[in-house]
Amino acid sequence: MAEFEVIFADVGQGDCTLIRLPDGEYMLVDVYRCPEHGIDIFKLLDDVLPDNGDGRKRLKYLVVTHAHDDHITGIGDLYDRYAVEWLWVPQYEDRKQVAKHFGEYQRVVDEHPDDKIKRPQGSRTPLNEKDPDYDIGEGITLRCFSPPGYIEIEDTLTEDEAKQLVHENCLVIKIAYEGASVILTGDSNLACWDRIVGYYRGRTEEETGTEVLKAKALHASHHGSRTFFKNGGKDSEASLDALETIAPDAVVVSVGENNRHDHPHEDMMEAYRAQVGDENVFETRKTGTVIMEVDAGIPYRIVLDPGRYAEDYAWDEDDEDDGGGNDRDDRGRGGGLLAGLAIAGAGALAAAEIAKRRRRGSPTRLDDEPAA
Repeated sequence: MAEFEVIFADVGQGDCTLIRLPDGEYMLVDVYRCPEHGIDIFKLLDDVLPDNGDGRKRLKYLVVTHAHDDHITGIGDLYDRYAVEWLWVPQYEDRKQVAKHFGEYQRVVDEHPDDKIKRPQGSRTPLNEKDPDYDIGEGITLRCFSPPGYIEIEDTLTEDEAKQLVHENCLVIKIAYEGASVILTGDSNLACWDRIVGYYRGRTEEETGTEVLKAKALHASHHGSRTFFKNGGKDSEASLDALETIAPDAVVVSVGENNRHDHPHEDMMEAYRAQVGDENVFETRKTGTVIMEVDAGIPYRIVLDPGRYAEDYAWDEDDEDDGGGNDRDDRGRGGGLLAGLAIAGAGALAAAEIAKRRRRGSPTRLDDEPAA
């Protein structure tokens, strides 16, 4: 194992990113578990998580970018199965039912100890410099760009309006180790990124500017949806401001085959390819699980599943669909079409080889400046 790993798990039409920290603890960002859709994330967690000493495995950090089904399906079962120490959740009013599995999400928040719940907010200062509870390991820098603070989802909003508001205030974090960084975007949309980029732009040399938005890898927002750079349909005006500001070397798209939203959108994918090159855009529906590996003194690597994840963590034949997946993913447990691709990153990425297989929050901010 590398000292620091970001595992973009192939779970179908959902997000589920497992991060191995240098101290051997783990952080899981979002949950999506639906039989026959990609891998069974529980099998992976059972394999890698450390023992908690009470007969269970320990997940030190469970992070939810926003409480929509493709980011929380299976959260209740996960919480019951593993010893979750810290829970990071969005800052919005929880009275409006915004997803089918929202009740399970609420139960997890209600049952978790209050002193072990964090609600990150955008700040110019790294979270682990402002609050010792965000100290997630030596050498790790953690930044939060969104949400700006507490949001209320009014009962008068339509379902679409509520979803858009949640996406506009989605949790967006950047985690970095040994000069290698990744931005995890959830389903953050153009309005969210206009706010983020605008917040950091135009600062003096003494202030934190847009350089903190740069990252080696970008986890594509909303499964490759065009909402990252367009407010409307495919003919809407596009804004590349956020993508060009982040200036990633690689883009990873967590997406399921044959989903009802037609993700990823081709115009968005063209923008990603133009930014990083065709060979540095990875879709989990094609490549299977994608891993970013970082070791001290060695250029970071992006590795595609050589078959281990697809085979070792495949769904059992007797598992049945729980109805949690609102999208179709016919690939099942094939694990991807490409495998064994390793990419070393020290600036632009260079391809190596391709093998045949393949509660609610407080409005108080962490600093005294206007929120992003």
